[in-house]
Amino acid sequence: MFKTLFLKEILDNITSRRFFIVCLLCLIIIPLGTYVSTKDYQSRLHNYQESVRIYEDSQKRIQDILFKGGAKGFRPPSRLSFLSLGLEFILPNVAETQGRYGTPPPIDMRLSNNQSLENLYEFLHGPLDMVFIVSVVMTFLAIVFSYGSVSGEKELGTLKQILCNSVPRYQVILAKTGANFLVLIIPFLMAVLLSMLIFQAADISVFGPNGVWLYILLAVIFSLLLIGVFFNLGILISTLTKQAASTIVILLLCWVFLFGIFPRLSVILSRLVYPVKSQQLIALEKNQVRLDNERECRAEIGRLIESTPEKRRPSSEEYKDMGKKQQIVREEFQAKLVEKLQKIDKDIEKKRNTQISIATNFARLSPVSCFIRPLAEISHTGWNEYQRFNEKIIQFQQTLNKEVFYKQRTTRSRRGVGSSFAGDMTAPAPKLEYSRVPFEAIVRGILPDFILLVLFNILFFTGAFVGFLKYDAR
Repeated sequence: MFKTLFLKEILDNITSRRFFIVCLLCLIIIPLGTYVSTKDYQSRLHNYQESVRIYEDSQKRIQDILFKGGAKGFRPPSRLSFLSLGLEFILPNVAETQGRYGTPPPIDMRLSNNQSLENLYEFLHGPLDMVFIVSVVMTFLAIVFSYGSVSGEKELGTLKQILCNSVPRYQVILAKTGANFLVLIIPFLMAVLLSMLIFQAADISVFGPNGVWLYILLAVIFSLLLIGVFFNLGILISTLTKQAASTIVILLLCWVFLFGIFPRLSVILSRLVYPVKSQQLIALEKNQVRLDNERECRAEIGRLIESTPEKRRPSSEEYKDMGKKQQIVREEFQAKLVEKLQKIDKDIEKKRNTQISIATNFARLSPVSCFIRPLAEISHTGWNEYQRFNEKIIQFQQTLNKEVFYKQRTTRSRRGVGSSFAGDMTAPAPKLEYSRVPFEAIVRGILPDFILLVLFNILFFTGAFVGFLKYDAR
């Protein structure tokens, strides 16, 4: 009997207009979004490669860093941005030193983003990536497929006819759920396969040692889970109402709240609960720390000069050692400055991570948030990618200070104060060695979202199952 009910539900769905609409939308929108996103990625990749080539041609040696344009580090665009563009146009993709020859070390690196959309109108509506298609189009279609499963058939009278026979209710609800969900996801999976062909045709490896098939598979699993959440929610509400019109109204209200309102409330809440200083205020604090450090250094050198009894006799040993002592004092204050600046960076990074963690955990009460953030991390366009780039830039900055800027020496002569370099200026310039967040780290980070999506599916399906067992079909 279950097989008969299952096949009946499939036949009813594939012969309906809504199945044709789902196929049309999936087979057009998903491949089209992949094609557009792939072309956009190729354009950004070309710009990245040209920027790296121009920089490496002009900054080959340490002397080029000191006397020309300084040092730079670049973050490559993500080839998985067709899954989720995420924070790609906000995340920094270039870091450059803010000092030149003669600037007192340590040298900071300024993070910036020189990417831009060719059409700024896209900022108003967002990209046509997999996140938008699944979280908006597919979840809406899941509601359309499920809202009339129980209350709609009650209005038509077909549900009463089915239950008049000796058919267990659990078989009816299982057949409805399984058949409807299967018919819904088949066009989606077909469109994903077609998108992979487009992706492969663009000379971007899907399979192989450097392929991205694991990332795509993980994204598809998350997509199916989110579609399942709204599908099961539709059946649950359908078992709690008597009319299909009431069901669709309630589901649309739930969809708007879970997708559009609740995730934004989580961001506002995190700011109220745990406020963090702005980047502009942090820059002012760092500048004040540098000024205070320089003032204290000068005062210490002044006290050192005044404590030397033979300071006016160039032939005395104290006078000859004065330059060395001053250099030691400067190095000590340089070390203190580095420590203070690193402490500020660590403190603000810790506070910012705490604020983001509060927003993330609160937003996880919505299944949409459990999908959008993981897709950004899978696509290397999320917050973890920013942290990765920031860590690599800090390491690069430390290397630059150690191999380049700390080797500068302040010299004094009758002509005034100058600088010298205690090293080989013709040595190769240090380069940024950048690597993406490892796949294992991504999986560990999104595991809570995966578990929550599974629990949402179980909760809504169980509610629908129990609700149907007690449903009054009269």
